[in-house]
Amino acid sequence: MTSIEWRCRFGTLRGLQWGEQVKPKVLALHGWLDNAATFSRLAPLLRDVCVLAPDLPGHGHSDWLGEGADYAIWSSLEALYDLLLSVDEPVHLLGHSMGSAAGMLLAGAFPDRIASYVALDALGPLTTPPAQAPEQLAKAITAPVKTTTLKVHAGAEDALAARVRQNPELSPECIWPVVERNLQSLEGGVGWRTDGRLRAISKVRLTEPQIEAFMAAMNMPALVLRAEQGLIPRAMFDLRIKHLPGATLEEFPGHHHFHLEESTVTALAARINRFWQDLA
Repeated sequence: MTSIEWRCRFGTLRGLQWGEQVKPKVLALHGWLDNAATFSRLAPLLRDVCVLAPDLPGHGHSDWLGEGADYAIWSSLEALYDLLLSVDEPVHLLGHSMGSAAGMLLAGAFPDRIASYVALDALGPLTTPPAQAPEQLAKAITAPVKTTTLKVHAGAEDALAARVRQNPELSPECIWPVVERNLQSLEGGVGWRTDGRLRAISKVRLTEPQIEAFMAAMNMPALVLRAEQGLIPRAMFDLRIKHLPGATLEEFPGHHHFHLEESTVTALAARINRFWQDLA
């Protein structure tokens, strides 16, 4: 594992790389409030590839978006497109949760640059029915302003305990790499690196027909792996998978971060490796 960075139009993306640059590239996109270290257990098990995992804007070590910006699900796409321009060949896209949603939009908009699509416990962005759009916008505008003031924890153990309290299904060992990468020293202790605006309510969401249009444009092979104890109901996967040409949907034991738990990651890696080998 090595640190790597990419210059893009909004600033700098920083992330992690596993594997040799000469290998086929995998663009690995993490979930909301996570960072590149979410792939620290899975990436070393992926064979004959070079995994490029950026911290998305506002997360981890990457720059925050500028004043006045917000973190809509499409807000990272320009930076990711700039990253794609630095890679000579189409990449395999691997996304977890929010990363699978942003990855779907990227793959639908630029299918010629994506060799395949693998989604971990999510299949695209949250949507809002058209009739609810006014209510969604009003709720976002009238919500309390999300501050960028950083909460201070006494130390890394306290920060880890706080993250586990938010997501009780996580084991401390599972989420520690993500927590560690997201910490910075502050006066009186440590705090999160993430931009507080990431917690703001979305002003506008795409509609289900718009998501279907992105999926219809994804002409690359796709593998969707759902966690049996995951966050997204099976009905959502069943609804969308029929709009994704050439996709396979499978379930694996585990919770939403099944790619980080030692007990479940090996089987996931084996399935993803087989998927890519079958494409060769």
